[in-house]
Amino acid sequence: MTKNERRLIGELFPIKEISEESSREKRLRDGHISTLHVWWARRPLAASRASIYSALTNPPKNIEEWGTKAHFVAKLSNWENSNNSDIILQARNDIKNSLGYLPKVLDPFSGGGSIPLECSRLGCETYCSDYNPVSVLISKCVS
Repeated sequence: MTKNERRLIGELFPIKEISEESSREKRLRDGHISTLHVWWARRPLAASRASIYSALTNPPKNIEEWGTKAHFVAKLSNWENSNNSDIILQARNDIKNSLGYLPKVLDPFSGGGSIPLECSRLGCETYCSDYNPVSVLISKCVS
């Protein structure tokens, strides 16, 4: 990436929709990572997935694409779509088309593992660590 290259996260981020999904995710108890272990600073998976995708993709080229991209990011952050192979594959392809490759991601303070989990889900080669051994164990369990 060049220094002046623009990314979707700097141009368009449907914060209202992502906030609603993140709040709804906090109330989920069936099949959610938060049921594995209560982590004091867990990042919502919806916000992590949307942020990672938006940080790695290009902004819309024209005004017609703005609505489509905003709708896709909101749809990507939906809990029910977290394992939707069509949406995840489209997100991976968008990242690969924007960068030319799927990047390697390092999270040196992974905590509850939300960012490494979502990077892996989006096809990135992911490395993570943490000083806390409980955090390391959680990351190994969810990866």
